[in-house]
Amino acid sequence: MRLRLVFSVTALVVAAHWVVLFGNIHLPPITAAFTPDAPQRLHTIWVQPTPAAPPAPQVQAAGQTTPQKPIAPRRPPAAPAAALTAAPRATDATPAPPVAETETPAVAADAANAQAMVPAAAPTQPQGPSLQVRNAADMPVTMVLPPDGSALTQHMELRFKVEGFVKGMQYHANAQLQWQTDGHTYQARQSISAFLLGSLEQTSTGLLTPQGLQPLQFVDRRLTKRRTVNLDWTAQQALFEPERTPAPIGPGTQDRLSVFLQLASMLQAMPDLRAPGTRIDIPTLGARRMQIWSFVVEGQAQLELPDGPVPTLRLHRLPQAGDDETAQLWLNPALGYVPVRMHMKESNGDVMDLTLKP
Repeated sequence: MRLRLVFSVTALVVAAHWVVLFGNIHLPPITAAFTPDAPQRLHTIWVQPTPAAPPAPQVQAAGQTTPQKPIAPRRPPAAPAAALTAAPRATDATPAPPVAETETPAVAADAANAQAMVPAAAPTQPQGPSLQVRNAADMPVTMVLPPDGSALTQHMELRFKVEGFVKGMQYHANAQLQWQTDGHTYQARQSISAFLLGSLEQTSTGLLTPQGLQPLQFVDRRLTKRRTVNLDWTAQQALFEPERTPAPIGPGTQDRLSVFLQLASMLQAMPDLRAPGTRIDIPTLGARRMQIWSFVVEGQAQLELPDGPVPTLRLHRLPQAGDDETAQLWLNPALGYVPVRMHMKESNGDVMDLTLKP
């Protein structure tokens, strides 16, 4: 009895231990009932926060990266500047572009201003043709004239007999040439009047300079027509009225009247120019255009005048290319090398010959 009780107690203890140790294996329904809830809650607690926190920055980062790509193209000027200046320091790449962008236009503006200033200095350089003198050896000669115009007689009035042909018709007329100076300025006038042909008058006014006469205005009147040329020496151009394209002018430019007084001044003040072969090129303005009148000294010549023979210096005006207009001049040294005879032939065949009257 007592032994049986011992075995029973032992069996119960063994059974209890067995149940405690292996009871989960034998009760799957109960374990299965709680197993899905526990893992799901644990999964929800650990898995959901984990993707929620990282994905949120990752999604934001991806979202920020996407808008930054369009922003990057908006800074194309910054990229090259940063690439050039920020190669040593990546940190300076961001501020470098604005500096480059602000300096580049400034440098460009300075360059543009510098280029714009170049033409501003150009007025010191002659824009048009200038008076040129070459001696018989074809060497350039420097002009040396009294600045007060004293090489030119202060006042003179000459009268001429005129003969010529206009459109094949011969005519006879009278002409008068007069001028006066005051040491600073000059005024000159030439008039020709012919029966049935009307009158022609030319006037020239200007300054006296170390380069000789400097015309300011030339007026040409033919019958009822008046044409004016104003010489703007600051802008270095001649302005025509009625309006035509302005002509560029340079130092020594003359008009069709002052050119004869300029020649007289040069030959009076510079004896070397009287040598045969000397060539004098003078830009000469007419009422409509600019021409280069090229005079060549031919030498001494005896001229027969009504008062008798007169020693003169003879000059020949060369024709321009494509222009047959020529002239012969006889200049009297006793009168300061002013013309005492002029024979002029126009390109259309018209001829005018002026001879000094007694």
